[in-house]
Amino acid sequence: MRHSKHITLARRETRLGYSFMSIWIIGFIIFTLYPLIYSLYLSFNLVTIPAEGIQTKWIGLENFRRAISVDRVMITTLWDFLKKALIMIMVINVFALIFALILNMNIKGRSFFRVVFFLPVIVASGPVIKELGNQNVLVMPGIANFRVVQLLMSIFGQKFGTLVVDIFSQLIKMFWFSGVQIFVFLAVLQKMSPEIYEAASIDGASSWEKFWKITLPSLKPIILINLIYTFIMLATFDDNEVITEIKNNMFSIVPNEGFGYAASQAWIYFIVLLLVVGILFLVFTIQRGEKPKVSFYTEGFVYNTTRYEYKETFFNTNHYALKARKYLIGSSNRQGLLVRGFIYLLISVVAFAFLYPFITLLLKSFQSPLDVLNPTVGLIPTSLYTGNYDKAFKIINFKKSLLESLYYSILPAIAQTIACAITGYALARFKFKGKNVLFIIILSTFIIPPQVIMIPTYIFYKRFGEILTNLLGFKITILNSVFAFLLPALLGQGLKSAIFIFIFYQFFRMVPKVLDEAASIDGAGPLYIFFKIAIPLAVPAIIVVFLFSTVWYWNETYLTSLYIPNARTLPVELSRFAATFRNIYPQNGNNIGENFQNMWCEAVLMAGTLVSLLPLLVIYFLLQRWFVQGIERTGITGE
Repeated sequence: MRHSKHITLARRETRLGYSFMSIWIIGFIIFTLYPLIYSLYLSFNLVTIPAEGIQTKWIGLENFRRAISVDRVMITTLWDFLKKALIMIMVINVFALIFALILNMNIKGRSFFRVVFFLPVIVASGPVIKELGNQNVLVMPGIANFRVVQLLMSIFGQKFGTLVVDIFSQLIKMFWFSGVQIFVFLAVLQKMSPEIYEAASIDGASSWEKFWKITLPSLKPIILINLIYTFIMLATFDDNEVITEIKNNMFSIVPNEGFGYAASQAWIYFIVLLLVVGILFLVFTIQRGEKPKVSFYTEGFVYNTTRYEYKETFFNTNHYALKARKYLIGSSNRQGLLVRGFIYLLISVVAFAFLYPFITLLLKSFQSPLDVLNPTVGLIPTSLYTGNYDKAFKIINFKKSLLESLYYSILPAIAQTIACAITGYALARFKFKGKNVLFIIILSTFIIPPQVIMIPTYIFYKRFGEILTNLLGFKITILNSVFAFLLPALLGQGLKSAIFIFIFYQFFRMVPKVLDEAASIDGAGPLYIFFKIAIPLAVPAIIVVFLFSTVWYWNETYLTSLYIPNARTLPVELSRFAATFRNIYPQNGNNIGENFQNMWCEAVLMAGTLVSLLPLLVIYFLLQRWFVQGIERTGITGE
């Protein structure tokens, strides 16, 4: 009897689990699995699109052979990206770890610095980064003149030195990519037990030794997560040159190019990304044979608590030396004057580096045409000139662009929040066969670059719109409408949906299951429990997911320009700003007029960049507590 009841409960759990998961499963089949398979098929074909529809001709590996050995643009671009990306992910995560450690200290102004460090996550989009780069706002000048760089050039050669200069001249840009990583590290550091460090202090461990033998080993899984997140973020960012190359070939009219050739390039890119992610995973999961002399387990991590040898020196035996050391360096419980001064100086300089692009934009946007032409005027304008903003509002068509930005970001964000909440709830609450496999597949979708599936998705949208038009008798278009974002979001396949599902999964795991059981005893059904008990408790997670989803849809320009080419959102309008400016304010036809127009365009463009960022800046500073605490309090760290 008990066995029969157990089977019944197991079947009920399985049925409920798959019922809640059905939305994501259907979406995965339509918007991920089918596009992946169809994209792979297209990569082996010569694809043409005449008036009567898409036509394919099987050519085997010819597209891959051409991409690898004939047309070297893709391989050269990919190699350049990998060299820069691998260095950048290391620099970004080392920087993120250092400043997470600093923010974990008891320092004054910690909340302010957290807000500053997370700000670029909200406002950074492809057009914004591109315009800041064009104006050299994200570049640190003079790196090539540093003696260390010159020494590296003499040892490793000019090419390596040039790469180092290129990477480190973009330190501010790398700072801007480190916001999420800082708070993921910080969330884990804040949850580490202080008793571990107290035990190490009793054993005579210094702060440096505590870091290497306790902190760093415990962060090893999170370092892997951050490295993969950073790499995929760089690989899918809007201004990525590999992505631009694929998109250009996608719509190319050159013979033997087009959808098929672009699909082969996308698969080469995907395979390389998988290899890099696999190498990172292997490096961080290889178990070494060394074992600590004494160890204990805390939340799955092993800490080395080997005692440290005490050596008598002048600095730890002389009374005055001990007193001076305690005052200047500090003790295990208190930071000394020199240490505090260095920390505040370091964090203030880096915070200024984060804010420098905004300060530069603001000052240059208020420069008048006379200030622009005057070479003696630096960043600070001689007077506050608001005419640039008048022109920027006109060029961007602010009111209409703002409404379109809200339209194309809020609707998909709402749909994505609902779908991800349902999926995360199913994974957290029900035990059913295949759950672990589905969970792995969901997390794996995060590393699939959109470029692999965008070609089949584009074709699917085109065909699906035609089918709906024939069935309903009136024209319905998926392309060039919000449905291009809304349909995947409704089925749990929106932008970065894997992250949001994981957040809900971790959140619902923390909710006691006895609440569900009590409601079931009272006769409540699964839907009632989900909507009346789970959802009200998940309001913090819902707000976090909705805010981040809205921001990421708002900043999306690459897929917007592909699926909704007529969209006029603020980031898209910013990318078209210069061309629009020249149409409204044509040049005089001579060099002086052309130079003035270009310089004037830059000043107006600075104002336009700030205008396009204004709504996000307002939202962020009003709701910054939710953005910052969202990373720390949700389950993104796996805690």
